[in-house]
Amino acid sequence: MLQPLQIRSRRVKIQTPEVVQLALPARYTYLHLLRECIADMLQLVEDVVELEMLIQGIQLAVHEACTNIINHAYQHKTSEIIHITLTLHFDHPRLVVELLDQGHPFHAENYTPPNLEEMQTGGYGLFLINKLMDTVTYTSQPGRNEWCLVKHVTA
Repeated sequence: MLQPLQIRSRRVKIQTPEVVQLALPARYTYLHLLRECIADMLQLVEDVVELEMLIQGIQLAVHEACTNIINHAYQHKTSEIIHITLTLHFDHPRLVVELLDQGHPFHAENYTPPNLEEMQTGGYGLFLINKLMDTVTYTSQPGRNEWCLVKHVTA
């Protein structure tokens, strides 16, 4: 009598970085695609402590950065594009999010962090991005702005 075939599922360990590139219209309606990519990519990292909290924090930071691009760099010009590269590294696990736009540059010298002792309408986006991510850098050249957000993923 033949024994039933037993299939063993083995999770393949990914060694090379996982890269996802998106070119999204500068509209809020498409930001859910970016949130889904972030969540799906982070599911690939094994044994992450508080995975859902990590995912939500990164999603919020990236959403805030994109919102700033839509509002300030592109000034709601919906014909513009945000170029996004998500790179998940498995050696020293980290997610690197690069956001490129061709809008108006951000002037860091004009930024004032919010006073958390007083209520204010806006100005919390960059504050949240810096609190939620491990490294945040911004570079600007004529016709090109780039944000790089990095979050280390600890197991």
